[in-house]
Amino acid sequence: MPAIDVNNYNEDDEDYIISRAKEAQKQNIHSAKAWMLTAKTLFPTNFKIQFEAYLMEKQSGNVHEAAECFSSLMTSGQNLPELLPEISAIANALKSYEPSFLSQMFDNISPDIQLTILKTSVENSDDTMEHCRLLVLLLKKFPQLGVDSLVKTLINAEKFFCDNRYARLLVVETLPLLSSLESPRLLQRLLVKAIDFYNTYVYDDNEHDITDPWQRLFGVLDLLGRQLGWDPYLVNYANSLNKESYFQKLLTLRNVEDCRQLLYCGLAYFLRSLYEHKSLKGNHLLIESLSDPDLPPSKRRKGDIEVTGVSAHQFQAAANCWELLHSNDIISREFMKLTSQLQTKPWLEGFTEELALYRGKYDEAIPPTSVTTLSANIIRISINYFQKNYTTCVENILAALPQLPSVEGTLESDLIVGGKHRHLHFLPPTKAAIMHYFCSLLIRILLNTGNTADLTYGHMLVLMQLGWPQEESIFLHILDVIRQTGVFHYHLFSAYIIHIDILEELSYIWNEQGKSIVLDILPNSQQHLGQRRIGTRGADKGVKEDFKQAMKTQVARCNESMLNLMIQFINSERSYLLQIL
Repeated sequence: MPAIDVNNYNEDDEDYIISRAKEAQKQNIHSAKAWMLTAKTLFPTNFKIQFEAYLMEKQSGNVHEAAECFSSLMTSGQNLPELLPEISAIANALKSYEPSFLSQMFDNISPDIQLTILKTSVENSDDTMEHCRLLVLLLKKFPQLGVDSLVKTLINAEKFFCDNRYARLLVVETLPLLSSLESPRLLQRLLVKAIDFYNTYVYDDNEHDITDPWQRLFGVLDLLGRQLGWDPYLVNYANSLNKESYFQKLLTLRNVEDCRQLLYCGLAYFLRSLYEHKSLKGNHLLIESLSDPDLPPSKRRKGDIEVTGVSAHQFQAAANCWELLHSNDIISREFMKLTSQLQTKPWLEGFTEELALYRGKYDEAIPPTSVTTLSANIIRISINYFQKNYTTCVENILAALPQLPSVEGTLESDLIVGGKHRHLHFLPPTKAAIMHYFCSLLIRILLNTGNTADLTYGHMLVLMQLGWPQEESIFLHILDVIRQTGVFHYHLFSAYIIHIDILEELSYIWNEQGKSIVLDILPNSQQHLGQRRIGTRGADKGVKEDFKQAMKTQVARCNESMLNLMIQFINSERSYLLQIL
């Protein structure tokens, strides 16, 4: 390396050494470092040389050496504008969750210089959003600085409701940094922002990057609750917490003069329960369903109403909480004020109608006549039946049959429950479940007409095949009537009755010893021009063979689609179903 006169160097000398170092770096890193060491010795305060030394270490991937060089640059305080791009690059690296050279280098810089780097990045950011992001980054690294000013800046930002990034920055990034705030009023405002953000977030199909948003919301609730001395059980809502126990705790706050704890804890609990209900429910429809006093009562029922189906527990939790939050004028008024501050209310969609049905307010729950979808028709059918508008109910069933979904599904075991109480059910949008419901209603409509004609009982036998054995008590009643009258005429028997249990019971009646029962159930061609009746009194071998053969024919059809058979039957007998009412 040529000698340099230290006493007579000029600007060209430093450029010369830098250029030689860069040239050497391409072939021999050790030679390059020797040139830079010489330069730093000759020009210890020269910014250009110090910065080139930093860049060389950075390009070589030397974390510790680069950290040392950059610390020297920051300490010197020279040419700060030229350092700003590098400071900005370091800040961007720290905002990322992925490790990088610059983030590792930052970790090897002393805390006081780290603070200077971050403060410089904050002070030199022009964009408001970027300024706030950098401030969050600074406070994450140095929480002792306090976040009050940032919180106040964000919560008062005019762009908060227009730009979701501000809400996210406040709620997701900044609030977890808070340990306390002097103003409970400010904390309440923060909680409303958090409720609004997380409740909107969970309904947004495009964002799924925040883990456990509800638990995060209750973390904010905990922050407020600790400062206001609220019940720790209510503000530390764990994912595994029993909803029923939580609600019982909320009930104890009903008559407390300061209703804030009930309002905020109740709102968070309500929104979470409702979201869980909606997530589970999908397209299931809440309907008035059926109870049977002849069946054993359910052990899971609480209160006068039983709700069954896929999201029953979550819906009832939300509905009960909603009613609690409207339990008196003061709480209701404050609750409405609170919810009016939420920018969007996706949770209201569909819930108000379900709640009206749950409360038995049919006029509010029934869809307008202009809506003729399958869902609307099913809800109308449900309400028509329980209002005893049987003709309208049957008309709507007939209107719904062409709209049935193609997905077949399965029968609903909870469609009919034991007891005399009111029963609501979340009905799946499948052909089997819907037809099961229609057949169950039609059986009871026929039963409630008081018509005791054989044709009515025969129609009921047809309809009960789909949900068998749920209607067994009604079936046994029909058998008793047949035994008492000694005769049963039903010309549609061979067309529609194919369930093997029903066939066996009727065969047993016909074969009973010492009884005289006439079953007029065979097609005309098998009844010898209609003059002979199947019975035990004076029955000859020919009649018995006819009956046995007819039953074998019906049994052979037991694998036919019961769903399609029921649809065909209801359509075929529509005039009778409407006429009998």
